[in-house]
Amino acid sequence: MPLQTKILFTSDIHGSETVFRKSLNAAKMYDVTYIVYGGDMFSKDFIPVMRDGGDYYVNGKKVNLEALQENYMITGRMPIVMSKEELDCTLGNREALKKVVLERLEAQVDKWVKIQREKMENPNFSVVWNLGNDDPLELDSLLNSYGIETCQGKVIELGDLKMICEGFVNPTPFQTYREVPDSTLYMRLERLMEKANPKETVFNVHVPPFNTKLDLAVNERKERSHVGSRSVHDLIQKYQPLVGLHGHIHESPGVDKIGETKIANPGSEYQAEYLGES
Repeated sequence: MPLQTKILFTSDIHGSETVFRKSLNAAKMYDVTYIVYGGDMFSKDFIPVMRDGGDYYVNGKKVNLEALQENYMITGRMPIVMSKEELDCTLGNREALKKVVLERLEAQVDKWVKIQREKMENPNFSVVWNLGNDDPLELDSLLNSYGIETCQGKVIELGDLKMICEGFVNPTPFQTYREVPDSTLYMRLERLMEKANPKETVFNVHVPPFNTKLDLAVNERKERSHVGSRSVHDLIQKYQPLVGLHGHIHESPGVDKIGETKIANPGSEYQAEYLGES
């Protein structure tokens, strides 16, 4: 019997509310069974804005706060507005800065949950959330508090399929929130594969497999090099799951194959309001 499950996969929205709304609208338009989010959902870039009376400044230059807020809806670059004294205390204190960032992200999560509920008043699809390396660890439990259970480290039912989910990545130069040694990724994913029939299993793994069309990143010298996970490549080669869905490397959208397994990365142009999808 042919598989009946229809999935819309998107990843690396990075706080763009415009793209988040588009993803939910697209799920309705394409009449999918599930929309699957692959990680890096919330804002990672923050703009310190100094408030001085009724005026606002970024790096000493007067700015239009309303324009910054409008840009934030599109790009996910979140303004953090404080007095000069508050900014001086926060920017010089790592723990204070983390607290402020988490407070702002909690407000973003709250708004996005409301948007999702509004868009799904009469749902014909389900939403599956996974987070990625640029999403703070605290956001899983926060989403859970709204009744949204992230699929991190789990095998879940997806209609007539199963899906394994992993948002952690092999080490990056940026020391992000969710990084583990590549060998740890291998052990985690192999334990999950033991619970599923590979031919009916979707790999929802944020980092793409190494040495494919999906993992070519641009370095500081403007050269493209493979930065994906060797473990993810080896496991796909070994188990041959039905399909691999990946993100993480924005500039490598495309489709490739490892053996008989088709793998895809929708890429990300979220700051241009573009919804990459697979």
